[in-house]
Amino acid sequence: SDANSPPVDGISVSGTTPYYSKKWSGTHSDGHGLTAHHVGTAAGTFTMWMTDIERPNEANDTDWVQDTIFVPTNPAGADSKFRDDASNAKAQWKRLKYVNASGSGTIKARVSTPRTAG
Repeated sequence: SDANSPPVDGISVSGTTPYYSKKWSGTHSDGHGLTAHHVGTAAGTFTMWMTDIERPNEANDTDWVQDTIFVPTNPAGADSKFRDDASNAKAQWKRLKYVNASGSGTIKARVSTPRTAG
């Protein structure tokens, strides 16, 4: 886990507002492991974003680049979960974005960033 992104109880999602995770550090890691769980009736889309900017704007996507290789299982109106083990996408910071299209629910995600020796 990453001190910059401590665990939280999850976020409630509804409407069509974008929701952003806290950023986590990709520095000195050989990828990350991401597990996400969704409970409820929400239907929407997860995307992964990366940046090498030291202090990126976290309110929008301006300082971030989308990881187009990321392929999650998106909520489709019922409980769902996915696991993503990324080993090649290198960036100082990464974060998850969720845009809800309909319904409501709760999303929880946990990230592990193994450190490389050296």
